[in-house]
Amino acid sequence: MGKIVLTRIDNRMIHGQVASGWIGKSNAGKIVVVDTVTADNEMMRDLLFLAVPVGVKFSVYTREEAIKEYQKNEFGTETIMLIFKNIQTACECYQAGIKFTSLQIGGTGVRKGAQVLEGPITITQEEYRQLEEIHAAGAEIYLQQTVQSKSTKWDEAKRKVKF
Repeated sequence: MGKIVLTRIDNRMIHGQVASGWIGKSNAGKIVVVDTVTADNEMMRDLLFLAVPVGVKFSVYTREEAIKEYQKNEFGTETIMLIFKNIQTACECYQAGIKFTSLQIGGTGVRKGAQVLEGPITITQEEYRQLEEIHAAGAEIYLQQTVQSKSTKWDEAKRKVKF
């Protein structure tokens, strides 16, 4: 069975910080991206694959495929970096049984109708509710964009939100 060593929300999914920083820090042997739009688009999958370091396994799943793969064998035998493109998918997968003990929010992008928590990390009122649900179920949530940047715990970060 696989072991999830890092669960991250990052709207850019795989990029330099993920490839060079987080993979090394977490000792992940496999990256699992969960995003239905990306999984259904061969060109987007191929572009992400180009950013994956040599020797690291890589899979992209739709939400439904990810849930089935996790139930089958927890994504394989490797140490896993699990990346969600957005908070909603992370919450839906968590509710469906993909349990992670911590959730790192690295970037959601600046979006209309969302409040800034820190840098490019913004949340909507619905995402706030979803994060609170995951947190109440026992997962540690924190904001951290890069390996070098400070980590901000969810309890501290959410004080900035005014919905």
